[in-house]
Amino acid sequence: MPDEADQAPSAAREPDVQLAAMVPQSVKRAVRRRAEEEGTTVRSVLLRALKHAGIAEVEESEIADRRIAAGAERSGVWKATRTPTSAR
Repeated sequence: MPDEADQAPSAAREPDVQLAAMVPQSVKRAVRRRAEEEGTTVRSVLLRALKHAGIAEVEESEIADRRIAAGAERSGVWKATRTPTSAR
């Protein structure tokens, strides 16, 4: 039987943390080029690759480019469109 934490809404996702690794410059360029070609972020490219390799279980909502959502949240637009938790 699934645990309630397994069914938590995306709003209760884990916080992001920094991950750093030294890689050859050509690898960094290749990842950045792929992100540019796909119109997404390096973060999305890396999360998708980690998921595909079976290294990490990553939800599609985590892979999605969140730049627009983050900008909307900072501007207050996002908060104005959200339903308060108590109203759900």
